[in-house]
Amino acid sequence: MFDGWQLGLIDEAGYNGIRDDHIERVAREIENMDVSYVDNTVFERACMKCCIDSENFTQADIDRLERRLKR
Repeated sequence: MFDGWQLGLIDEAGYNGIRDDHIERVAREIENMDVSYVDNTVFERACMKCCIDSENFTQADIDRLERRLKR
């Protein structure tokens, strides 16, 4: 069984699904990179800096992130 801190890390990495706060953290990190084009490398680097596993993003999550970045 997992300890509480382990469950917290699992949740923070997005293994239980990507939430709005995950999207927001990655979006802010991308904005801080000051790039004009977001490719897979930029996306993965932003996820890594936020300690979020990029593999947990579904296409719907990517679409939400894209909408957030366009605001």
